[in-house]
Amino acid sequence: MFRRCIRQYHEGDIRIMNKRGRLNLHLIKIPEKSIRYASDLWNTLVNMKWRWLLPVIALVNVAAYLVFALLFLLDAWVSGDFDDEPGHRMCVTGMHNFTSYFMLGIETITTTGYGYFHPTEFCYLVFVILTCSTMVTFFIDGAFMSVVYAKFGRVKYQHSLFSRKAVINLRNGKLCLIVRINDSLLKHWIDNTVKMFMVVNRTSPEGEVLPNFITELEVEPYGMLFWPIEIIHAITSSSPFWEISAKDLMISQFEVITIISGSSIQTGQLTRTQTSYLSEEILWGYRFCPCLEDNTIKSGYIVNRKSFNATVSVETPLCSASVLAKLQKEIGVPNRRNSLDDNCS
Repeated sequence: MFRRCIRQYHEGDIRIMNKRGRLNLHLIKIPEKSIRYASDLWNTLVNMKWRWLLPVIALVNVAAYLVFALLFLLDAWVSGDFDDEPGHRMCVTGMHNFTSYFMLGIETITTTGYGYFHPTEFCYLVFVILTCSTMVTFFIDGAFMSVVYAKFGRVKYQHSLFSRKAVINLRNGKLCLIVRINDSLLKHWIDNTVKMFMVVNRTSPEGEVLPNFITELEVEPYGMLFWPIEIIHAITSSSPFWEISAKDLMISQFEVITIISGSSIQTGQLTRTQTSYLSEEILWGYRFCPCLEDNTIKSGYIVNRKSFNATVSVETPLCSASVLAKLQKEIGVPNRRNSLDDNCS
């Protein structure tokens, strides 16, 4: 019951991007909407849901079958197949009704080879029709195969690339915002980059309200994606988190968008995956539990997926990073590292 309430609570949150990386942006009152979608047909088809794309593919193919059935019917009429003249050489053999011509159109477009129904050299327009059928088949198959390939190539959030929560804790004497990433499918191993952005409503010095103001967060070097890694944003004076304390985090409304892009080590295809964290999805005073374990049997390491999203509380100042920096400067506290907590085991 508690999990159900939490799920319903988060589903009602207003956010720019959902956890699966899809933008919650809906355009209304678009002038010439149909023309705009038709002019950018590629993106329209790629972004179309499967339940609409599959009927579109079927309708386009059926329309092509029908068009070429009519063309063969026209060729047969021009060639005199309907005149019943004695000694006439039939343009298209085996025809009985329109269904026969429709079957001929299917055989032509699908290139399965002619059987009982087939055109002959006595047709006037057969060479033009067959040439056009080759071009139409190439267009239909090439276009829709590339669309389907592009849709299958898109990475979904269901692979749990990002941690469900982000954490803020003390790292080397500084408060840091940390998220965890695990690219187990090798989708972003080549030339990978990770970026983080904070989206929040701000007011300019002139009093202008700037809704959804985007600020890029500086990310520390994170190394390779061999195993689950932590993406760290050190909260410094240039960070928008500089003045935010634990109390402010509870009442603030903002969104942190995390984006990873790179090429697949298996296919070389460029992939981009993203997610977001609302302010209530950022845990102050927590850190991620270790999920990389030694394995002497395999002489290597294993990743414990159960611990990927696990967090444990650690001692963390509740004040903002700016106040913490002043206190450290006044009392001269040296930087120190957080020790691992046994509660993760």
